[in-house]
Amino acid sequence: MSTRLETLPDAQGVAQALAGLLAERLRQGGRAVLAGGQTPLPAYRLLGRRSLPWKAIELIPSDERCLEPESPERNDRQIGLALGQPEVRLHRFPAERGPALAAAQMEGVVTALLPFAVVVLGLGEDGHTASLFPGHPLGVEALVAPVYRAPKPPPQRVTLTPKALAQTSLLVFVVTGAEKREALERVLRGEPLPPNHIAAPQRLFLCDRAALPSLG
Repeated sequence: MSTRLETLPDAQGVAQALAGLLAERLRQGGRAVLAGGQTPLPAYRLLGRRSLPWKAIELIPSDERCLEPESPERNDRQIGLALGQPEVRLHRFPAERGPALAAAQMEGVVTALLPFAVVVLGLGEDGHTASLFPGHPLGVEALVAPVYRAPKPPPQRVTLTPKALAQTSLLVFVVTGAEKREALERVLRGEPLPPNHIAAPQRLFLCDRAALPSLG
């Protein structure tokens, strides 16, 4: 597994870099995983303005919160609004039905999507990614897993597992802000945090100067 760190001046630069990378990877169509949360949304807005074969692109969030479909806190809703592309196929987890049922129903969907052209993930201050949290089981054989008692709300979620997320030629982590610096440093040092359980062949960390750690 190779790892590369690319530093941009600020969050806007990270968004532009991510949008360009996604556009390149999906220029002929394909399937991709997109991180939820606020950090990548500016990149998705930029991506949505690109001239791409949107009907030939399939996307899926890395994870979902067990909330009602119209909740503004759901990842699928935030991603869809940011892209603004009605032609793109965005697979949605039936997370409103609960973690176990949602995971079971999405296992076959994810199987059919593999391998991914690119996987985009974020990084939490505690070192979590998607809804894979430190101290939670990570070595499951399923592609989709239910999550209970998540340390940040809502406690019930559904997530792609390391087994699913590793099935791509390029795994991209998007990290911005000084509050993420310590977590990024720990990941790059090889600590057993969730990002280091995803054995993709290539990892790229896109970070801004505020998040850049001093590894000594």
